[in-house]
Amino acid sequence: MPPNLSPPFACVNVGILWGQDSITSTAAAVVDILRAMNMLAAMRAADAPPPLRWHWLELPGEAGLHAPPIPGTDGLQGPLHVVVVPGWLVPTGPQLRDICDRHAAHFGPLLRSHVAGGGLVAALFNGSALLADCGLQAGRKVAVPWVFAPSIFMQAGDTGQGAAIGANWQRHQGWQRDGALWTTASLQETIAAMLDLLACTPLAELAQAASPVLRFDPERQLTAPAGMETPTGRPLVSGALEQARRWLQAHRSEPYSLQATARAASISPRTLLRWFAQEHGQTPQDYLHGLRVAQAQALLQTTYLTVEDVAQQCGYSDTGSFRKVFVRLCGVTPGAWRQRFRLRAKRKQWQGAGTPPAAAGR
Repeated sequence: MPPNLSPPFACVNVGILWGQDSITSTAAAVVDILRAMNMLAAMRAADAPPPLRWHWLELPGEAGLHAPPIPGTDGLQGPLHVVVVPGWLVPTGPQLRDICDRHAAHFGPLLRSHVAGGGLVAALFNGSALLADCGLQAGRKVAVPWVFAPSIFMQAGDTGQGAAIGANWQRHQGWQRDGALWTTASLQETIAAMLDLLACTPLAELAQAASPVLRFDPERQLTAPAGMETPTGRPLVSGALEQARRWLQAHRSEPYSLQATARAASISPRTLLRWFAQEHGQTPQDYLHGLRVAQAQALLQTTYLTVEDVAQQCGYSDTGSFRKVFVRLCGVTPGAWRQRFRLRAKRKQWQGAGTPPAAAGR
């Protein structure tokens, strides 16, 4: 964790390398994550300063020659806490090595002192070649794009660390964290890796709140409010367990009935319990609790419903029972969870447009 920062709205400074061949989409995705987290922070405390600031790091002589995709925030206040290497759009390994050599000559001391001082680094796509050139990947687990792997390992070999690097190539991982370093094997892993990195700063709660919004979340997709769903026709015929799962999803706001779920799957209750445990590692009722809690999390984050109303909408007639289930699955009460991860403005921010209805969204 970066030093001298206090939650929840301490300023985290992010430096992003930028130049002629930098991958624009990756750099822009990083900034959009930071902007999204600043937006969530503003919704929670409108008068607080933005908790994240970003700055473009350019080679001497190149500054201003190639405009970054999004302007940086004004002025660097304090040290950098995170450095991002977005990677380079190049056709060959030799060109990648040439770019890394030039960047290592200027940014190498900064990166080495940054990591030694406890700073965090995200080397995205082939950006890990710069870390290898700076001798920062020795003995670490890394995710690298296969097409540039030989060049990256050759880069590490030039510093006498190739064997250690090669032994730790995580071929089956889209992204990898090892200590203070995050690496990715593809462009599409940028958001996941950056949110995981930011969750290791004092802004962890903001990163965790942004994650189900910016990334695909299967449970949130399944439990989205019915008013947001669009019928697409009859479902395909599926196995008994899938029929049971769909029944629980469609009837999650109704009282749980093992017999009704088994009838929907055309099997006996005893067989359903055995098969469901083998496939999902839990009972149908525990699976239902998971669906209900996921729906409750979304309602707590995005509406002004009371905890009692949330419990009712999610199928719990007794609020006390809902609280117990929520604490068991989430580790905190519904009210505490809402306070930490809300995605909507406070009520007073709506006063200019009138009092919002109880179920109003953000």
